[in-house]
Amino acid sequence: MTRDELLETLGATPDRVERLAHGLSAAQLTRRPSEREWSMAETLNHLLGGERDVIFPRLQRMLLEGAPKFPSSAFSQARNRTIAFLKGLGQRDWQRIGTTPTRGTLTIEAYARYLAEHDLEHVAQLEATRAVIAG
Repeated sequence: MTRDELLETLGATPDRVERLAHGLSAAQLTRRPSEREWSMAETLNHLLGGERDVIFPRLQRMLLEGAPKFPSSAFSQARNRTIAFLKGLGQRDWQRIGTTPTRGTLTIEAYARYLAEHDLEHVAQLEATRAVIAG
């Protein structure tokens, strides 16, 4: 496949998935075709979770690996996605509960608070390091 064909295939998948699911009931979407196969809903959750949690972050990391410059602009771009997501949440969404591999079960608000505290810790670390190396 050429690069254009790859991008076309990747770009067409969400529309194809939507067309395949169109008009099906919740029961049909969660029904497994056989005991060993995923339902349509399970397959879509796999695609969504992989894209959101693995593929896009991995592509960003791959771009930065061995990069000849300090990756602050890449971090800014990645963080802007997070900020846009959080700003788009309604008040009730901040109380949604989820599970993280490292923090366990917590609300979106609690996770955002953890991220802010994590930032402050590492910014302090960067400030101390700069003071030592810059003199």
